[in-house]
Amino acid sequence: MEQRIFSDPTIVSYFAVSNKPFKITPQRNTNGQVEFAVEGHGIDQALDELYSNSPVGVLDYIKALKGYRSSIFALKGGRR
Repeated sequence: MEQRIFSDPTIVSYFAVSNKPFKITPQRNTNGQVEFAVEGHGIDQALDELYSNSPVGVLDYIKALKGYRSSIFALKGGRR
């Protein structure tokens, strides 16, 4: 099983709607920044699909992005 860390919520939002069985976990790193641990098989392939502009449902993507952005604010304790 592969594991990668991403700081960009737009990438993990694509992963969430790409029909890949990834486990995505928001977490804080040692610097206090929020990052996303992604676990599963085919992470590099999913990145290739993202960068080749693979189509996804726009409303599904927006919903996922809002959810991950909310997790950023929740993990930071609501402060900016």
